Amino acid sequence: MDPEIKILPPKKLIGMSIDTSLTEYGAPGLWQRFMPRVKSIENKIGGEKYSIQIYDNLFSYSDFHPKLIFKYWAATEVQSFESVPKEMEALELPGGKYAVFTHKGTMAGFQKTLNFIHLKWLPDSEFELDHRPHFEVLDDRYLGPNNPESIEEVWIPIK
Repeated sequence: MDPEIKILPPKKLIGMSIDTSLTEYGAPGLWQRFMPRVKSIENKIGGEKYSIQIYDNLFSYSDFHPKLIFKYWAATEVQSFESVPKEMEALELPGGKYAVFTHKGTMAGFQKTLNFIHLKWLPDSEFELDHRPHFEVLDDRYLGPNNPESIEEVWIPIK
């Protein structure tokens, strides 16, 4: 599972966010609130959705624990922030270098993908983590969290 190294230009996103942890994981509820409102977002670019995690400090897989609080976003890309629907927020996703992995399978198997990235690939690579958002891109290949045929891109910020 070798990643593709990509340079991401900055992106404008509109969505909803929460502070959460793995212990009290609020992402499913956030997506349930966000998805019915996507159609109210003007000037969308493409149909992709972004699942974004923003950490206060540089992410460390070895120091990560289930109670660590992080900002979680459910969002979609837009051309501009001219019209942000009520109950939504704007987020500028900074550009930069990313290692892009493909995860195929259920959410239950996502941990295996993360373990490979952080415990095998990253230590063996020439790269180190950068302090920028981590995110997943959910396009038309994403069939839901419980579908074994579901595919999503996992973007890891590197330098």
